[in-house]
Amino acid sequence: MTALARVLIRIFFRSIEIEDGEHLPDAGPVVLVANHTNGLVDGLLLMAALHRYPRFLGKSTLFKFLPLWPFLKLAGVIPVYRSIDAVTGDHNVSAFATSHTLLRDGGMVAVFPEGISHDEVSLQPLKTGAARIALEAADDAAAEDLVTVAVGLVYDAKARFRSRALVRVGQPVKVAQWAEAYRRDERATVRAVTEDVAAQLERVNPPFSSWAQATQLSWIAELVVRGPREDQPDDPGLADRVDVAARLAARQDACPESLQQLFMDFATYERDLELLGMSDAQLVAGSRRHRVGLPAMWSALKLLAALPFAAIGALVHVIPFQIMKQIGKRPANEGIRATVKLLGCLVLFAATYAVVGVLVGRAYGAWAGLGAALAAPLCGYLTVRLVERVRRFGGVVEGFRIIKAHRNILGPVKAHRAAVVRDARSILRQQ
Repeated sequence: MTALARVLIRIFFRSIEIEDGEHLPDAGPVVLVANHTNGLVDGLLLMAALHRYPRFLGKSTLFKFLPLWPFLKLAGVIPVYRSIDAVTGDHNVSAFATSHTLLRDGGMVAVFPEGISHDEVSLQPLKTGAARIALEAADDAAAEDLVTVAVGLVYDAKARFRSRALVRVGQPVKVAQWAEAYRRDERATVRAVTEDVAAQLERVNPPFSSWAQATQLSWIAELVVRGPREDQPDDPGLADRVDVAARLAARQDACPESLQQLFMDFATYERDLELLGMSDAQLVAGSRRHRVGLPAMWSALKLLAALPFAAIGALVHVIPFQIMKQIGKRPANEGIRATVKLLGCLVLFAATYAVVGVLVGRAYGAWAGLGAALAAPLCGYLTVRLVERVRRFGGVVEGFRIIKAHRNILGPVKAHRAAVVRDARSILRQQ
């Protein structure tokens, strides 16, 4: 299941970054808690990114969806029979018992304590299940070194194919510190641990107050971490961008006037870019000195060599991709869209590869059919990478064209950009 999750996640996301992954203990009982904004993709991302395999708790109603059932069984998901789902079962009893057994054996149990997958920018009120599992298990001598670890899952565009994902791992917190209090007052201690889990999750998730603020600060953060010098990245990492945006958001109460000035300068710069018809990445790339040498020639040769295989990949995938593109627009919940796209493509593409294998096998033999079925997904991946390279190259060329046509007015535009970066860095230095 880990191998399958890594394949799916690496294809769906353009990049996956892991921040402080070493915080997760290599061994010993762990109750892992994470925010839940992207449906089943959240679970797949944790499976793919972490160096230990998580056993998830999931609502029993998921097992009623036949396409999901084999994957849930393969993943070892522990069903929870919730009373709000109006299903028959022992509700939390069997799920908690299984979790305790796993923790006694030194395993890792993963819980989404919000209880729902949502599209909100901030954490939703937590359920007490994670705290109860941790406290009950820690009361057992075999799991006395139990810790809770919070993980923040951050996406730049969670439902978009080839977007980016970030996994932020928090510091482990020992549960044994609440053991005595739990024996005296179970209910109050469960509430206290739930509040502590919420605090842990808040530390690994950006403190945005609205989606508008999140979007604006994320773009500003990208300006800060992207620079015109050749030693600065033209495509900043998501971790750096999230870190800067989160630090700016944390200052909204301490320096509101400085943030207001930052937003005003950013609005001016945005207006400049809109009038020019270009992006910040194009402006920065056009401001650098680019040398055409052996690396550029080698990249061009690789693109030419990959072109025939990418063309085959496009031919094989164009119809199922367009079908899933339309189906993926239907769910109202954006997080569910990513789940539908990911699992839908898995099923539809697998069926397409089987058809390709059968058709080629009938024409050229069984071995040729098997080779074609195995080569089809590789060709599809080459298609995706080639399209990304071409789009990026086209964007750079277009940026150079715009800069050349409007070179005489670029001075004020660059000055406005510098003002945004200066404002942001001034706020960050006040921390």
